[in-house]
Formats: sequence, structure tokens, C-alpha cells
Amino acid sequence: MSARILIVTDLHQRAVLYAALLKLAAEIKPDVVILGGDFLHGTGLPPYGSTPQLTPMQCSVELQEIAAPLLFVRGNHEDENWFEFRDAWKALHTSAPVRLNGGFAMIGDIGVVGFPCAMGHEAAFSEGDPLGGEHYQYWFRNLFANHGDDAMRLWIMHEPPTGTRLSAAGSPVEGNSWWRDAIEEHQPELVVCGHDHTTPMDRGVWLDQIGTTNVINVGQNMDGPLHVTLVESSGSGRLKFEKLVMA
Repeated sequence: MSARILIVTDLHQRAVLYAALLKLAAEIKPDVVILGGDFLHGTGLPPYGSTPQLTPMQCSVELQEIAAPLLFVRGNHEDENWFEFRDAWKALHTSAPVRLNGGFAMIGDIGVVGFPCAMGHEAAFSEGDPLGGEHYQYWFRNLFANHGDDAMRLWIMHEPPTGTRLSAAGSPVEGNSWWRDAIEEHQPELVVCGHDHTTPMDRGVWLDQIGTTNVINVGQNMDGPLHVTLVESSGSGRLKFEKLVMA
């Protein structure tokens, strides 16, 4: 069964970005929307951008307008604010938001792995179920044993892998060397990441490769427009992907 997956990172509670996501999701009607980290903005930190910022509760309320199921991957800005977002979500949906924290989901014919984030404070988002170690081998070996080749299609990781043109080397947003190790070892078909907002835009590059793996970081401007990735099944069996921009 084919699938269309809309993936966005780094919304940082910005009202303009949430509004653009709702508009885009209503237009293209994806099967699933994945928020790949930093959909919230870490408590006690100054806001990015100059446009209005939502509260975690307001973010949850906004997202209920999206008809497609939503999946959530943690970024470094999801910390204690997760509880406010989660509780508002549960009040609206009578069920908890679906987390992919070192987890797997089958969306149509596309297997999706959500990587954890090694930065920030994971305790709130893990909700008492830690992965048992930061290095990917602690948790990925079990995931691969359970899902095999389906776990080698689409990986979502908030931090980019190091050593690509999609993040600034030697900076706080350079990314994670272990995630690069995982890609080199397993060669998934496609990786979508975020965290570095500006490098893809500054360099005019949103796609790179590690071996045979395509790696995407569409970057994000905090005051808009919204940059997202749409991933689809194709008749050839390979994943199709494109960059979309929504004002």
C-alpha cells in the first residue's frame, strides 16, 4: 500500500509556521505528518524569530486541525514542556501523542524509524521508558531484529549526521557522529533531519548523500516561509521525495 508522508522539523512554537503547516496539510492531504523535533521550544530559552510564539498547549490545539495522524520525534528543545503539550493533546484526543523515540512505525509500505535526540533532556519525552543507552547499537539492534529491511527505508533524526553539506562543521548544530556511523553501517534509503536551520538555506543545498543514502535537511526560517519534505512511495519501490515551501 502506497503512502505519502509529510515531514517537518524546527517549528519552535512559531505561530506562522504552525499556520503554514496546517494549510499545507489541508492542501496535499498526506497519510501521516511527522514532526521531527523542536516542534516545541525549550523552557527558559529566548524565542527565535520576531513573529508571535504559541504556548505548548496552543501548539497541541493547533495540530488537532490536521486530519492525518501525527507522529513525534524529539529534538533538543522538547523537555519539561512536553508534559503541557501531552496533557493538552490527551484532553483533545482521549489518547496520548504517538512518540517515535528510538521506535518504528509502518506507514503504508514505508517503514519509518524515529531516532532519539542525544542533546537536551530526554526524561520528560521518554516518559519513564529510556532507551537503555545513547549509542544507537543499544536500541537499534532490537528494532532491526524485529523489523528487518522495513527498518532500512526512512529514518527521521532531529540532529543531522556529521560530515555533510547540510550542517555547519564545528558548530553546536553540526550534528551527531554516531548517527553518521549508523547510516554508514546500515545504508537506509532516506534520512530526514533538522536542527541546523540556516546552513541549507545559506548554501542553497538541502540534499546530500552518505554512501547510497540520501540525506535531507530543508532548514527552517523562524518567521516563515515553512520548509518541509514530502516523501512518497513510487512504482519502482524507491522512495520519492521533494522539498515544499509554504508561506
